[in-house]
Amino acid sequence: MDDQKLWNLLGRSPRPTAPPFFAGKVMRQIGTAARPSWRTVVLRWLAPAAVATLLFLAILPRPDSTPAVMTQPSDLTTLDLVEMLSPEDHATLTAAGWPYNSGFLSAGL
Repeated sequence: MDDQKLWNLLGRSPRPTAPPFFAGKVMRQIGTAARPSWRTVVLRWLAPAAVATLLFLAILPRPDSTPAVMTQPSDLTTLDLVEMLSPEDHATLTAAGWPYNSGFLSAGL
């Protein structure tokens, strides 16, 4: 009997209605929730790219930390350089086929 009174009350109550543009608001909320946050973008794309860049820069050859500096002007000629070489070095540099067919130093003599 109490159930019948409850059903009578429920039957007389107004039916719920959706406010205007309800479906559009729900879809907007779903789209906002599906969009990744800036933290997700950083962790997914920028952090790995930064690590890859650092690794790439780490394996690049670096120049010597102390550059070669000439302290005095030099008036050395090719003949002076030849005199500074040992006989074995001179034979290697003037041999035909290294690094040029005519010999490196023999062309300047």
